[in-house]
Amino acid sequence: MKAPHIITLILWAFGIVNLFEPFNGWIFYAASGIFYLLLVAHLVECVVYRNKIFKSNDSPFVAFSMTLIFGVIYLGSIQES
Repeated sequence: MKAPHIITLILWAFGIVNLFEPFNGWIFYAASGIFYLLLVAHLVECVVYRNKIFKSNDSPFVAFSMTLIFGVIYLGSIQES
């Protein structure tokens, strides 16, 4: 697994842990901000790049899930035909 993938997963985990077991103080706000920023940005990517996602070799469910998790990192791996 490459460094950008690991960093993205760590940021998602940081935000998700904060949802289920909220942190105290400024860490709560940082984790919440990171989580919602990632969520909104990747949802927008799913809408904007939906045609490219459908052209992926993966099933639409897998392709949208990967875009939701990894965003442009995954979109960059889709080969243009």
